[in-house]
Amino acid sequence: MGQLHPVLSNTHLIQNTFQAWQQPQSEQSKEVEQRVIKQLLQALIFEEIIAADHDGESFIVQVQDRQQQTVQYKASGQRQYSYNLVRLARDQDVLRQDAQGKQQPARLNQVIDEILRSITDAAKVEDFIFELKRTYIHDLQSQVCFENYTLPAIQYPYDILESYLMDGHPYHPCYKSRVGFSLQDNIHYGVEFAQPMALVWLAIHKDIVAENHSNSIDKKEFFKAQLNSQDLVQFQQKLKNQIKESADYVWIPVHPWQWENHLISIFAEEIADQKIMYLGHSHDRYLVQQSLRTVTNLQHPEKPYIKLSMSLTNTSSSRVLAKHTVMNGPIITDWLQALIDQSETAKKLDFAVLREVYGLSVDFTRLPASHAKQAYGTIGCLWRESVHQYLREGEDAIPLNGVSHIQKDGQALIAPWIQQYGMEQWTRQLLKVVITPLIHLLFAEGIATESHGQNIILVHEKGWPTRVLLKDFHDGVRYSPAHLAHPELAPELDQLPPEHAKTNSMSFILTDDLDGIRDFSCACLFFVALTDIAIFLNQTYAVAEQDFWQWAADVIQEYQQQHPEHTERYQIFDVFADKLRIESLTKRRLFGDGRIQIKFVDNPLAPFKAQVK
Repeated sequence: MGQLHPVLSNTHLIQNTFQAWQQPQSEQSKEVEQRVIKQLLQALIFEEIIAADHDGESFIVQVQDRQQQTVQYKASGQRQYSYNLVRLARDQDVLRQDAQGKQQPARLNQVIDEILRSITDAAKVEDFIFELKRTYIHDLQSQVCFENYTLPAIQYPYDILESYLMDGHPYHPCYKSRVGFSLQDNIHYGVEFAQPMALVWLAIHKDIVAENHSNSIDKKEFFKAQLNSQDLVQFQQKLKNQIKESADYVWIPVHPWQWENHLISIFAEEIADQKIMYLGHSHDRYLVQQSLRTVTNLQHPEKPYIKLSMSLTNTSSSRVLAKHTVMNGPIITDWLQALIDQSETAKKLDFAVLREVYGLSVDFTRLPASHAKQAYGTIGCLWRESVHQYLREGEDAIPLNGVSHIQKDGQALIAPWIQQYGMEQWTRQLLKVVITPLIHLLFAEGIATESHGQNIILVHEKGWPTRVLLKDFHDGVRYSPAHLAHPELAPELDQLPPEHAKTNSMSFILTDDLDGIRDFSCACLFFVALTDIAIFLNQTYAVAEQDFWQWAADVIQEYQQQHPEHTERYQIFDVFADKLRIESLTKRRLFGDGRIQIKFVDNPLAPFKAQVK
């Protein structure tokens, strides 16, 4: 298909980017600093970690400075209709007023000292502060990258949009923390910089490898097709030159940053004993997607994407790939595909799952106790089907979070589509194609999915939404085996180890909490993905949020009316409930995993629940 990206291997870009950090432009520096401050205050106020008064136009936070004098932070903004989220005005600075009444734009270090460090019992506050400052540095460093996209966003294909959409998480304060990266690492491996990279390939002895694959592939033929023919010959020769029984080894790609910064030291013994052997770098080059650890083959974008383990903390989450998630990827996506294949409703909805067809992992339980814990999740990869396997003639695709993207020129990515099709008509169609497949899985099958803005791919024909592709299911489903519509088809999963549960209490698949299943699906689809769009349409096009949620309710109720056979499940998984539970991401990051941090929120769909006559 040819090379994809306009800034491939641009040395000029790399030099300018690094200098842009050494001498950052004052306006850019202020803009990024204000964004970090605003997202921090939004989260702290919304999650009720700090108190704030609201006078109808601004939020006011009162704290003490180092001299124990009262200072105020004033931020223009409002509580949105959608979940009562706090959103601060993009075009107005957060102001700090000192004890003498003098006002100046707030500075990040002041906010940290006077607000964050005043939060009692925040055991993880210093780690959180470190993430905030890394976010500020990385975002400021990336600002120069906007200059490399000369076309309007809608003229770029899906694979380029994965790096073009460089804003990061719109809610989480640590939206670009990337703890573990140096500034030079960020240039080479950050999504914004779109620098092509070669993968490192290792040969690892079968004794310590776990693998699994989809029933849809022939493992040997599939694996052979993923390698450049030149690499195949060179790697085979290198392995045969060093050992006798090359058939005892499995080849695994790893991220070059992971190899250089973690694997060499963690697996020093295995490398010395030839349990792990370095084969070389790939000739094919890869482009990083929004998730940082998923890569696209630049020479062959139709080939499966590869998700790689990275010992990196980003958006306050570790980005390693635990062995059980790698094993479960093919199991879960084969199961979802089987359910789609046997359902006439699912077929009519015309959505698809990008299957995770092959997974490889080093099994830490087979390693010496001296470094098994350190090695947990550090070598793992999943091959996921490419978007290009599903796009038909005349179709293109964008990540759903691109719908609310504002370009550097101030124009919305979707502006030409809104102009062509009309606001209400286009938005109603968007909601129909996005919501219906996901509520079908919840109502008809009893499966909740972690489908948010990055995990939903919107397929369109000249801007008109037609269907969705769903991805990232290795640990992105939740269900109760007793409440599945087809329990006889339920998969036998690779079990979650106690080590994982201790460090990530909210990461699990099986549960008997039916409200929790509903809330998992609603939190990702409605609270994260659609709320961002609702607020964007309100702020950019003056669309009332209530209208947006009425249109969303219309989609759900249309499905319910067309499928009365699921009536009981509409009550079990009541998406119109007055209250829903969401995870308090910032509170969890500040206070740790000692207990689950949950917030009950008002459901914006609740007022539109159809009255039973």
